[in-house]
Amino acid sequence: MRNREVFKWNCPPCHNGPIEVIPNLFCGSLEESAQMVSLPFSADVLVPLDSLDATIWKRGFRGEILYYPIEDYGVLPDEVLTMLISKILRRLKSGKKVGVFCLGGHGRTGYIASIVLGKLGYEDPVDFLREHYCKKAIESNEQIQHIAEVLDKPELLNKYAIDDLYSGFYNRIGFEPAPFMESTESPVCKNCIQFQEGVCRAYWSFIEEDELACDLFEERPYK
Repeated sequence: MRNREVFKWNCPPCHNGPIEVIPNLFCGSLEESAQMVSLPFSADVLVPLDSLDATIWKRGFRGEILYYPIEDYGVLPDEVLTMLISKILRRLKSGKKVGVFCLGGHGRTGYIASIVLGKLGYEDPVDFLREHYCKKAIESNEQIQHIAEVLDKPELLNKYAIDDLYSGFYNRIGFEPAPFMESTESPVCKNCIQFQEGVCRAYWSFIEEDELACDLFEERPYK
């Protein structure tokens, strides 16, 4: 069983997307991606960094999909990242609406969006993104470091380095660690109402069904 740190909210909900960060660049979560293809957004290009449901076609989308999956909290290989950023920039400059999203709309979405903003000339793309999109954008040192390297801005790493992924970053934005349930008799995630097909919808993270439940556990009703 994975040793997963669990967090609880201490602040209001973050972004309510999709959000147009700059003209024609939309950011959001997997759940919010469905709205990207509808008015008033009507994205021409979708950039899923985790997955995309095939029902997108039933919603009327007939645009382009740039599928570049990234591991949670991770980054793309340099040559792949260069290719993706180049494609996004070309489409933005041609006037197309581009929607970037991952599972929760924070780490991977923030990572790609920050690099796009940096390439467009924004001096501090991380600060801009957190101010205009979501303060939880970008979730790991690996992502911050890659942004700094690609944009040749080492000051970004110095400014936004995360001392500890959980107690450092998440506490800064309003989370507190929630205690684990150590007892073997404790409820497990698969019996929680928030667990759906391997995903915890409370924290938008992949989990194992036999993982010990957190303090937000709500027993799934059985008929």
